[in-house]
Amino acid sequence: MAAFVLALAGSDLPATGTRLDIFPGSATPSVFPAGEPFWIGYGLVADAGDGDRFDQDARFELAVDGEPVALSTEFEEDGRCRPTRKRSIAHFEFGLPVGWHRVAGRWYSQGRLVLTSDRSIEFVESRR
Repeated sequence: MAAFVLALAGSDLPATGTRLDIFPGSATPSVFPAGEPFWIGYGLVADAGDGDRFDQDARFELAVDGEPVALSTEFEEDGRCRPTRKRSIAHFEFGLPVGWHRVAGRWYSQGRLVLTSDRSIEFVESRR
């Protein structure tokens, strides 16, 4: 099984604005400013219990309001060109419009669904 982490240091992935964390048990906000940039992302690393063998079928998927969201993905490799990490993020450069939006994440390992998260967030008019 892959471990789920995210570290964007040294990454070329677009990640402006606030990170919204939807991982189960995280402090996901119930209210967020509409039209403000944010991103949601997760990474996968090789499980030390598997001899650092990277799970090629490990992945994160995201949907907003029931529609799949395209993710930007990058891989990190070891000195022998074998993948050791995979980072995927969804960047919402212009945020989401006012209203309630359902954000659902799914994490897969070895081709099987192993974790889900489903959060409803109200995007409200900014008071600047």
